[in-house]
Amino acid sequence: MRQELRLALPSLPELDPDGVVAFALIGRDGQLLRGGELPLRSLGALYPRIPVVGILRDTDAISARVTVPPVGAARLRAAVLSSVEPMALSELDELVVAHGPRADDGSVQVAWAARDALRAAWMALAGVGLRVDALLPQALAVRAEDDPDVPLSLPVGPRWLAPLPRWSLAEEGLRPASGLGAWRRPLAWTGLACAVWLLGLNAYAARLDARMRHLQDSMQAAVAQAFPQIPVIIDPLRQAMQERDARRQAFGGSGQDDFMPLARAAAQVLGFAQGHVRSVAYRQGTLSLILAEGYVPPANEAALAQAASVQQIHIEKDPVQPHVWHARRTTPAAAPGAR
Repeated sequence: MRQELRLALPSLPELDPDGVVAFALIGRDGQLLRGGELPLRSLGALYPRIPVVGILRDTDAISARVTVPPVGAARLRAAVLSSVEPMALSELDELVVAHGPRADDGSVQVAWAARDALRAAWMALAGVGLRVDALLPQALAVRAEDDPDVPLSLPVGPRWLAPLPRWSLAEEGLRPASGLGAWRRPLAWTGLACAVWLLGLNAYAARLDARMRHLQDSMQAAVAQAFPQIPVIIDPLRQAMQERDARRQAFGGSGQDDFMPLARAAAQVLGFAQGHVRSVAYRQGTLSLILAEGYVPPANEAALAQAASVQQIHIEKDPVQPHVWHARRTTPAAAPGAR
């Protein structure tokens, strides 16, 4: 059993947020925890989270038993409404009709009340912070042997502790649109979506962290293999660059007359030699290319010389050996006034 707050409500037209009502606080074991009288506003401040059962007077809600034929669950409500309609003094669309299950003898316990009056009462109770969970006629909130026509009053006694049906007149469509109640379901879905998003984000972050650790381990292994003289590797990239720079400084940096820079510059100019190079030789700053027969030499040697000067190299054909071309760096002109 759950903990709940039972309120003996006055006649609904007289319901006042500052009005005093009799109440009983029922524990999870079904025993009375506290009882007395307090204004509704005070009860809302004391028990904002406890489910509230509003007990309606017989002038505001009617209960009865009707007999319905054996029908399926989908048609039970229609059968109940057909039985209630002749007994009700108002149109069915002006009423809230609730009912329990069909008994073996075909009887069904039903209750009905004016829709607008219930909506106004629920709004008043929610307005003072009470969490309405059920609205029941008094006849269904007291034991069968008690007189249902005698209103619940103080002192709180056994009449307040009767077991309640699982259904009530608190129809979901009557719930006040303002306040937390209207937002409870959207907030719940939003919270669930946020939880799923956070789980996914944490999983993605864990995968990235594992990849980062794997990459760092691979980098450390590569640096350790390339530079075994480094005793401890903390920052693989920085330590590898420092070791590289130290070796370049020890053995001398590459100049513009080195083989690779000169070969790249010559390749930009000797396009006609592509696919015809038989061998390459580099000696004392001069790159020599021996070409196979079948290439087409440039028709405009002036254009060739101009293209070579852009790359700061000099290109010439060997005067003795056929199909041999030489490339070397041009000597910068002396600055004006140089001696």
